[in-house]
Amino acid sequence: MTTFAASQTLAASSTSWLFTIVGIIIVAVLIGAFWFGSRRAARKPMPPQEPQPRSDSWQPPEASQTPDASDPDTRR
Repeated sequence: MTTFAASQTLAASSTSWLFTIVGIIIVAVLIGAFWFGSRRAARKPMPPQEPQPRSDSWQPPEASQTPDASDPDTRR
């Protein structure tokens, strides 16, 4: 009975080392992915700082040329 208990203890010990190594590898991959993503984001060109045409509009160009009946500025 003692041999069975000893083999169980050794099996649990080797499994914990395996999980520890796998955990360290996963953490290293996640840190590397974050670092790589940060470098890619830093290389991205900045958007232009001057105002773009229709940058604050949600309507298509043809709809914005006609007055809207629900617009309080154009109502009489």
